[in-house]
Amino acid sequence: MVALSGLGILLGFIFLMIGSWKKINLLIVTLITSAIIAVFSGLDIAETWTGPYMSGFTSFASQYLLLFVIGAMFGKIMEDSGAGWRLANVVATKAGDKWSIPALVAITMILLYGGVSIFVIVFFILPIGKSLFQKLRIPWSYFPGIALIGTIPPVGMLPGSLQVLNIIPTTYFGTDLMAGAGVGIVATIVYLLGAALFVKILLKNADQHFDIKEFQSISANDIDEEALAKKAPNAILSVIPILTALLLINIFKMDIVMGLLVASIVGLLLFWKSLNNISTTVSKGVENGILPLIYVSVVVGVAKVVETVPFFEVMKTTLLELQINGMLKIMSTVSVVSAMTGSSSGSLTMITNLFGSEFLSWGYDPELIHRLMATTAIGFDSMPWNSVIVVMFTLSGVAYAKGYKHAFVTSVLLPIIAAFSILLVAPFFY
Repeated sequence: MVALSGLGILLGFIFLMIGSWKKINLLIVTLITSAIIAVFSGLDIAETWTGPYMSGFTSFASQYLLLFVIGAMFGKIMEDSGAGWRLANVVATKAGDKWSIPALVAITMILLYGGVSIFVIVFFILPIGKSLFQKLRIPWSYFPGIALIGTIPPVGMLPGSLQVLNIIPTTYFGTDLMAGAGVGIVATIVYLLGAALFVKILLKNADQHFDIKEFQSISANDIDEEALAKKAPNAILSVIPILTALLLINIFKMDIVMGLLVASIVGLLLFWKSLNNISTTVSKGVENGILPLIYVSVVVGVAKVVETVPFFEVMKTTLLELQINGMLKIMSTVSVVSAMTGSSSGSLTMITNLFGSEFLSWGYDPELIHRLMATTAIGFDSMPWNSVIVVMFTLSGVAYAKGYKHAFVTSVLLPIIAAFSILLVAPFFY
């Protein structure tokens, strides 16, 4: 039965991977995944769904509901008011041609670090990127790979970030958002240097591959910049809610949910003239947080099912007895699950649920584990079925065949190199 149980887990995760790739509803995919695991482990399907699956789902959903909905509301306020657009526009305008690519990266990093959703930011950087790439004669197929550079450090590497991937480990390891600051900054520097070198090589012969027809494939609607310029708050006002959240949570150690709530209220007070309908913005923002919460929660449900089957103890023992460095074990485990699920937050939650206590028992500083796991999770999650990758390629209109190889370097290869840099410098910090 133990061997069959292991086969069930393998087949279940293969189905999870294929289902994610085929864009099947994740709730359906995880229910079927759980059923496959249950059948091969001799468990009743109905009892598995109503028992461990729902236990994992409700545990995560109840713990993170307020964070997801208030975080999404904050992002919606920044979007609808034009504040996010204003910050992006000012940075891009001030940078000039020479620093335009770093500016595009900086825009993304600033907004993400402040808690704005990547799905909101894509709409800001697309029109900026379109204008910029045409002006500099850069092939549009390079856009996803270059644009993704700014999404990596703020999500998992940079200490203090308000992104959910930096928040999840705090629950399990008793850390705060500034955990592993030293190693996180090193990883960020390594990543950005690698990205800068890659972009330099990429742009060396860019003009030879430039094709103006590529820009006709962009499927996202152009932003009405004239209308936004009239209604959006100035840059100083626009950055205040982001600074409010960062200061309250990281400096004054306010509860994360309360910090985001206060920042949202500050945004509403400052931007009320720029918001067409405050109640609509708030309601839509809350709605925007529900679906991502469900998608992560169902993955946690699968983790709970795995935890109940006979093969789990064998798997855990095998992991513990691997004759490799403990931090390499952590990286390997997170990478495999991230690649399968295509979700950094889902995989991180699953791994901390299944192996968090074991990782702590190895004697590493919880802050180091926090930063290593968060950094590693943003590597192999960027498979073609990852939601951010899908949105980036869909809205930009770039074909996977043309653009994914560049995206792979900036969103998979370089983050993994950055994670390895944490292993190398950890002894100097801990």
